Amino acid sequence: MKKIVALFVVMLAFGLNANAQQKKAVATKPAANQEALSKKAAFSEAAIKDVNTLSEFVKLNADQKVKLKGLFEQKHMDLAQDLSSERKAVLADYVEAQMKSYLEPAQVAKVEGNAQLMNILTH
Repeated sequence: MKKIVALFVVMLAFGLNANAQQKKAVATKPAANQEALSKKAAFSEAAIKDVNTLSEFVKLNADQKVKLKGLFEQKHMDLAQDLSSERKAVLADYVEAQMKSYLEPAQVAKVEGNAQLMNILTH
């Protein structure tokens, strides 16, 4: 009888210990999600700033703004990583090519004429 009671107590102790560890792991998860959401919000704000900078120089329609916002968000996420100067140059070339594909030819010609604006938007 003592062995049965001891076995029951041991099983109960392991069960409570395992349950406490699971609750602790769940409690720390929202903090990581909050940090990821704040980073995504910062990237989104930076992308909106880039789109607004471009739209002040050339007139953009709503579809172009949405596409460019996504492109600039991705650019800022990539730049947040530790990249070499060569990879940053490749990223700038990619962003420039994508941006030109989203814009109309007249808009592209106007943006290419302003090297400072192009540097701000691609780097």
